[in-house]
Amino acid sequence: IGVIGLGYVGLTLGLILADAGFKVFGYDNNARVMKKLRSGEPHFFENGLSELLHDHYGKNLSLVKSFKGTENCDVYIIAVGTPLSDKKKPRLLYLKEAAEKVGAVLKRGDLVILRSTVPLGTTRRFVIPILEKRSKLKAGEGFLIAFAPERTAEGKALEELRQIPQIIGGVNHRSSDLTSNIFNLVSP
Repeated sequence: IGVIGLGYVGLTLGLILADAGFKVFGYDNNARVMKKLRSGEPHFFENGLSELLHDHYGKNLSLVKSFKGTENCDVYIIAVGTPLSDKKKPRLLYLKEAAEKVGAVLKRGDLVILRSTVPLGTTRRFVIPILEKRSKLKAGEGFLIAFAPERTAEGKALEELRQIPQIIGGVNHRSSDLTSNIFNLVSP
């Protein structure tokens, strides 16, 4: 599983997945974040996060510069920030960059899960067109895609990821089912 965006949402989920036995490849375009993680330290506080990072970094969690070659994945989770503009509208620049990065390595049968906090319709109207253009594959046929919004409170993310039911909406049943199968291994 590739996790794009190793902030509060992506790192916590990536480590929960690594703890469940998945091989997780993490990427963040912030060099400071990657350097801190490579030194074995999280760049924010979350109860239990340091211990999980210590347990899984270099084992089930690897930090990568790209998803090409041996770091290519079958599942990609996009968990990048969508900060608000001065007009209180989400800026989707990081999401665009992440979708282009994933689209460039996407292969037939892969699953993309959008985890970022985004406005209604962003998956269909914004992310899918980028992925289809970059990969030359069709959503729901060539690759699967689902939206599984993050819903965790700061300080309790690791606990809540294991206890709170996940909301999942896929472009088709196969997308929803595969996403559900992944999350069912870590949460209700």
